[in-house]
Amino acid sequence: MQAKTLTSLQSPFRSPGWAAIASGTIGIFAIASLIGYLVLRSSNTGAGILMNRLHDVGVSLQFLLLIPVVIAFHKMSQQRGLSITQTSFTTGIVTICFIVLFLLLILPGIVSDILYMLPEGVFGAWLIFICYRMKGILSKGLKRFGMIIGFGFILVGLFFVGYIILVSTIPLRIPAASLEESSNIQITPANSYLHYFLDIGSLLGVLTLPIWTIFVGLKLFREKI
Repeated sequence: MQAKTLTSLQSPFRSPGWAAIASGTIGIFAIASLIGYLVLRSSNTGAGILMNRLHDVGVSLQFLLLIPVVIAFHKMSQQRGLSITQTSFTTGIVTICFIVLFLLLILPGIVSDILYMLPEGVFGAWLIFICYRMKGILSKGLKRFGMIIGFGFILVGLFFVGYIILVSTIPLRIPAASLEESSNIQITPANSYLHYFLDIGSLLGVLTLPIWTIFVGLKLFREKI
């Protein structure tokens, strides 16, 4: 009887909570790998490429582990009677799947190593929408934090779109262009200005998403039916 009572008191969202915390933790390691790549790319090309590939694998796992969190959000919204359609959550899952797919296709050289930024921009818009609609589920702090992160990812997505329009269409090639060919792209004023979008977007979204997901995981641990 006591065991049954303890079970009923536990959050039904512990598994998604652990997935969120794992996602955040892996995301932090992915950021460390990206920093390693930026540090090593000029002095040790081989080590830099390895760190970059570790980043790609890490980010793919980071986003893959967000799928149980999206499913948990859907269940919680149904319990609270929020008018968020299933299509909205399906859109989030499909967008995450595209991010993971494009990241994994980088490894065999099928797609460019920035193509995944396009669905990341869509993910950012989705995250803003979901955080805004999750009234009574996420705290005001988590909602605002999530919307800032979403805005950051939108900037990352806009960087990719602007790059294709104003700089070069090489990132759209399948299979991906060689490293030598990509490095020969001229540094134009448009290229330089577009990197401000990427820098600010990375600061607001990429670097902070792991922290947000860890806090979301702790929130899911406390959630009751």
